[in-house]
Amino acid sequence: MDKDFARKLESMCGRRSRWEIWKDMMEMFAATISNAVDERHREAREKRFRAIAEQYSEAEMENFAELFARMVMEMEHGGHRDYMGELYMELGLGSDAGGQFFTPYDVCRMMGRLTLPEAEEMIRRDGWIAISDCAAGAGATLIAAADILRNELHIDYQRKALFAAQEIDRTTAMMCYVQLSLYGMAGYVHIGNTLTAPMTGHPLFGDRGEDTWYTPMYFSGTWAIRRQAEAMRRALALEKQ
Repeated sequence: MDKDFARKLESMCGRRSRWEIWKDMMEMFAATISNAVDERHREAREKRFRAIAEQYSEAEMENFAELFARMVMEMEHGGHRDYMGELYMELGLGSDAGGQFFTPYDVCRMMGRLTLPEAEEMIRRDGWIAISDCAAGAGATLIAAADILRNELHIDYQRKALFAAQEIDRTTAMMCYVQLSLYGMAGYVHIGNTLTAPMTGHPLFGDRGEDTWYTPMYFSGTWAIRRQAEAMRRALALEKQ
């Protein structure tokens, strides 16, 4: 466990439970990232951010800023891992959230090794690959896939892989979004029930709704060009009908 992170988080408990603080923290972290790149939902997410921030003192908001900086530093220098999922479970927050349990990262890596060897052929054929997880949790399986692509298959996942996640629990989805964003993974996280409202449509686009959060890398030039090319292909197909 990142003991410094846990200690700082615990110091804020008193009027609020660890779970409440964690939930608010994830929402604010996610909004901070999203509002830097996604103009479509900036106003609504900024409004939500301010509503949460008003419940905390200036000193507590400074603590959140320190925790965010700490998290960024750990993820930059600690290599690929489910950093937030590990913290979540070790702090006992899974129990607070109704008995959640996240798949250990080593198991996610093993699953990736079994399924990703075909990725090289798909990338040679199409130029990129879409990797999705319909019950993403904090994003461990997707992070493990990025890890394997880069460090074992020597594929630049930032340019060659699009990651699409769906998660029913909002706080866990925010954790997934923050981690995918900080690891530079292009894609999005959709909050919703996979059984009753699964993600549909072309993976390059997502549904662009309020409950879909797009990572900063999704807006990069490489992926913008691919979306433009797909939109043009669709327009030409319609003209021929």
